[in-house]
Amino acid sequence: MNVDPTTANALNELLRELASELDLHYEDDAFQAIEPTVDAMKRAAKLVTDAGYTAPDSYHHIVRRFERNALPRR
Repeated sequence: MNVDPTTANALNELLRELASELDLHYEDDAFQAIEPTVDAMKRAAKLVTDAGYTAPDSYHHIVRRFERNALPRR
């Protein structure tokens, strides 16, 4: 999929804002509840990175927190 700069910037802005909100409002022990949201964020970030852009640091931070806190419990 071809992602133009305007779309990439909009997706990154949404990823940044959503990651910040999740980071502020969810404790580590509640991260399993946000799995569908993190999965959607991963799909959006893949569109951005596959098009040659970089996903925001806040996105990477929330994915690391999610993987550290939600995935080991499976």
